[in-house]
Amino acid sequence: MNVREFELIEIAREILSVKRDDIVVNIAEDDCAVVRICDKNLVLTSDCLHERADFPKGIKPEEIGHMALAVNLSDLAGSGAKPLFFLYTITLTNSVDERFFRKILHGMRRLADRYGVAVVGGDVDFGDELFISGFAVGVADKYITQSGAKVGDRVFITGLLGKAQLSLEQLLSGVKRDLIAYPDSLFKPEPRVLEGMEIAEHANAMTDISDSLAISLNLIAKKSHVGIEIYEEKIVLDHLLKFVDYDKALDLFMYSGGDYELVYTSKKMSHGFEIGKVVDGKGVWLVRKNGKREKVKFRGYSHF
Repeated sequence: MNVREFELIEIAREILSVKRDDIVVNIAEDDCAVVRICDKNLVLTSDCLHERADFPKGIKPEEIGHMALAVNLSDLAGSGAKPLFFLYTITLTNSVDERFFRKILHGMRRLADRYGVAVVGGDVDFGDELFISGFAVGVADKYITQSGAKVGDRVFITGLLGKAQLSLEQLLSGVKRDLIAYPDSLFKPEPRVLEGMEIAEHANAMTDISDSLAISLNLIAKKSHVGIEIYEEKIVLDHLLKFVDYDKALDLFMYSGGDYELVYTSKKMSHGFEIGKVVDGKGVWLVRKNGKREKVKFRGYSHF
């Protein structure tokens, strides 16, 4: 469960956290760490993908390489950082040949080139399952965390949600890859790097939505010591209602993972559309069209 994942992160914070003048955002405080070196804010993040949980059936090796970099760039985007460098650790199975490995790296390189990222090193090993761990470094004059939301901010997201999970469920039900609703959202998600850098100029809080909108909002609310209200009437579901009923579409929008969009709180909107506001109180609430308030649970994509 996701709860277990965040419990483990908290254990890491208790054991490994170090207070130093050059550490600005410490372990477990945000998706990214921030350290000061030579008067620069370096933004650091790492992420691990593995075959059974993260690579959908039918994914191409180029898309594996793309995804391994994209998930790290998405974290940097959620902090408003300009990505600079990337390192990988790849565990291959004995069945993976050189051609497959080359395609992984080509997919990684294409995405890296698009955002001016230098892949500067890595390690390759062998094991029982395909793993790719990545470490990305960015820089930010102004970095944004999950803890800065202010009462009176409005809540915005950069794009439509639920597309990756809908496509995965279609794939698992037997629909062929070329017939699922949004194959690019599932196999080749695009990190919102440029959007994140621009949003950082005015946002008070921000994070990416790789686990789910519900998890991202709950993290912002908890760390910022505020409440958040999301309004059903502002949620866009047309892209999902072509394939599922309303209740399923709303659940996908709120609780599904794999959408590398950004959610941010600010007094103004530069990207995306508004879905709610920051209020006094605690927790995250969905305000239904009839005025009823429902608790938004801490639930989303699970790595276990």
